[in-house]
Amino acid sequence: MGSIPAMLPECLSTLYTYIRVLRNHRDQMVYTTGFVKRDGEFGYFAAVEAGLFLLFWDQIAAIRAFRAYHNQALSWPTNFRLGRRANLYRYFSQTLSSCYKSLEYQNGAGGAPRAIGEHLQLHPTALCLEVAQIHASWEDSLYAITAFPRADQKNWRVLVMIEQIMEDHKVLGSSSEADKRALVETIYRASQKTFQSPRILRLLFFALIEMGQYDEAELALKSYMEMAELNLKVKNAAANETLSYEQRVRLDVESQYEITTVMIAGSVLYGKELNKPTEALTCASNALDNVHKYLQSHESTSELLNSAYKYQGIAYGLLASSEHEPEKRSDFYAKAIESLAKSIQILPAAFDGHYLLALQLAEMRDIPKATMTAKQSLSINPSYIPSWHLLALLLSSQKDYERALNICAVGLKESEWDITQADGYSASGLDGEEYLSFCITQALLHDKVHGPEAALEPHEALFVLYSKVFAIEPEPTAESLYGVNSIQRRDQSELDVSTGSTIVGRLHAGSILSIRDVPKPSYTPSIASIGSTTSKDRRIPPSATSAQSTLIKSALSLPSVAQRPTTKSIMRIARANTVLVTLWLLSASIFRRLGRMEDALKAIEEAERVDSSNPDVWYQLGLLYAAQGDPETASVSFSKALAISPYHSACLARVGRSYLDAGSLDMAEYVLETTTKSHGWDCAEAWLYLGRVMEASDRLTRAKECLWYALDLENS
Repeated sequence: MGSIPAMLPECLSTLYTYIRVLRNHRDQMVYTTGFVKRDGEFGYFAAVEAGLFLLFWDQIAAIRAFRAYHNQALSWPTNFRLGRRANLYRYFSQTLSSCYKSLEYQNGAGGAPRAIGEHLQLHPTALCLEVAQIHASWEDSLYAITAFPRADQKNWRVLVMIEQIMEDHKVLGSSSEADKRALVETIYRASQKTFQSPRILRLLFFALIEMGQYDEAELALKSYMEMAELNLKVKNAAANETLSYEQRVRLDVESQYEITTVMIAGSVLYGKELNKPTEALTCASNALDNVHKYLQSHESTSELLNSAYKYQGIAYGLLASSEHEPEKRSDFYAKAIESLAKSIQILPAAFDGHYLLALQLAEMRDIPKATMTAKQSLSINPSYIPSWHLLALLLSSQKDYERALNICAVGLKESEWDITQADGYSASGLDGEEYLSFCITQALLHDKVHGPEAALEPHEALFVLYSKVFAIEPEPTAESLYGVNSIQRRDQSELDVSTGSTIVGRLHAGSILSIRDVPKPSYTPSIASIGSTTSKDRRIPPSATSAQSTLIKSALSLPSVAQRPTTKSIMRIARANTVLVTLWLLSASIFRRLGRMEDALKAIEEAERVDSSNPDVWYQLGLLYAAQGDPETASVSFSKALAISPYHSACLARVGRSYLDAGSLDMAEYVLETTTKSHGWDCAEAWLYLGRVMEASDRLTRAKECLWYALDLENS
C-alpha cells in the first residue's frame, strides 16, 4: 500500500488533494474515452482511494473504498487480477478488525460499539458476516495463484492470511460450533499450501482445542513441539528473538514466547482434558525452562511464570492422586504445594491460584491451611462457585454441618450463574455443572442436618436443575451463527479439503431420566439378574419423585447422522451420565436409610439404565442387599463393582469387612493392606477394619496405629 502515493505527483501533499485529483482523473477518462463499463478500472480507483485513506489514518473512509472495490470485484472474471485482489483483501480485513477494536475500546467493554452503526451502518453480527465474506474471497484469490512451496520457499502470504483470520476470530468473538469447525477447516486448507509450517500447526492446535477436538489437538501439539525443537537446534534461538513480527512470519520462525504459550496450553490439555499428568508435567516444566532461559525480560514474564507454576502444581497433584507408593505420593504432594505457592507469589491477586492451593491442601488433609486459603480465594473473587464448594466441604469435614449448609446458601446466592433464563438454557455449561455439583453437596448436608426424610424434598429440584444444566440448543441446522457456511466459494473444487470434521449432534431440552441412546459398554449383567426381585415396572412411585416420572426420554444422545462427535461433546455426555447416576444413587441411599427398600432398588435400576458400567451402581446395590441381611448377594454386587474398578476404595473396604466377619483374617488383612497402601490411603473405613484385623490377630501396636489414623481421617 505504501507504493500507491508514488503513482501520483509528489506535489500533492494532502489526502484530499490526492483524492480530488484521483477522482477528476477518473471522471475525465470516463468523459473522453467512455470506458464506463470497464469495471476493473473503477475497482482500481477504489483500491487507490482505500490506500490513500489508510495512509492518512482515515479508517472509516478506507472501509467504504474497500467495499466499493469488493463490490466491483464480485463481477470480475474468476482469474482477473487475483494477486492484486488478494493484497487488497488482506488490508481490507486488517482495517475492519482494527476499526472494530478501536471503536470497541472507545465505547468501553460490555457492549457493541455504537460507532460502528453510526459510521458504517453495521452491527457486530453483520460485521462478522462481512469479515467471513472477505476471508473467503481472500482465500480464493490467494490460493488460485499459490503453488505448493519448494524446499527453500515459504508461502508467507498464506501464513499472514491465517494469522489474520485467527485474529479476527478472536476479536469478533464468534462462538458457534459451525464457525469453530469452519476455522479448523480453513487452517487445514492452509496446511496444503505450506510445508511443515510450525505456525500453521500452532494455530491448528489452538483452533482444535477451541472446537473441542482434543485427540486431534494432541497430535498437532506433538508435531509442533517436534518441529519447534528441530528449529531450535538448526537456528540460533537468541537471534530469532531479534526478528520483527513480519520477519518471523515471512521466515516462518516461531518466537520463544509463542513456543512457551503452546507448552502451557499443552499442559492444560493433558492435565484437564486428557488426564495424562506425566505429559502435563513435561509441558509445564519445559515452559518454565523456556521462560527462565529466554523470556526473563519479556513483558508477559509474570503471567507466563504464574501459569507454568500453576499447571506444574496441578500435574504433580494428579500424579500424587494416582500414585500407589506412599513415598512417591508424599514427594509429589510436596512438589505440588511448592509449585502452587510459587504461582501465588508471582501473582498474589489471582484467585484461582489460591483455590488450587486450597484444593491441594484439602486432598492432603491439611484442613486449617486449606480453609484459610479457600477464604483468601473468596476474598478476591466472591462469585467463584468452586471456592464456596470447597469451603463447605472443609467445614463439613470438621463435622460443622450447619455452618457448611449456611455456606452453601451464601455461595449459591453469590454465584453469577443464571438458572432463570427465559429460554431455559445455560449461558455457561461449565459454570452450570459447578452450580449443580454445589447443589448436590447442599442436599447431602441437608440430609446430615435434617435427616433423610427432609432430604427427599430438594431432589425434584435437583433433577429439574440437571435438565437445565445439560440441555443444549435445539436440533442443529449445521449453519454458522453469522452465515459463514452460506458464502459461495468461486473455486470450491480446488479449495475444499476433506478433513473428516463433523457436526456434533445437539440435544433436546426436555427429558433427563435415562440416557439409553448413548452407546456404552456392558461390563455386567442387569441388576434384575441379581437377587430375587422380578418387578416388571421399573419406575419410581409418584410419591417419591413425582416430577421425574414424566421425563422418560434421553437428554443426551449421540448424533443421529453419521458424523464423528468432538472429544468435548463425548466428555460432556460422560459427565452428564455420571451426574445423573449420582442423583439416582443419592435417592437410593435415602430410600435405603428410610427402610423403603423397593424404592431404593428401583432408583438403583434407573441408575443402571443410565450407565451400567459405573461401579457406584453396583456398590450401592451391595449396600442395599447388606442392609436387607443378604450378604451373599451383596458380595456378588461388590465383586461386580470391583470388576469394573479394581481400586474402588469403599468397595474394597466392604469386601475386607466381609472377610473379617467370616473369620478369614488373612484374606481381610491382604485386601485392606493393599487398599490402604494404594488409592485407599485416605479411606477411614479401610483403616478402621484393618485395625480390627490387627486387633483380632493380637498385633495391638499396629492396631492402635491403624485406629488412630482412621480417626484422623474421619476428623478431616
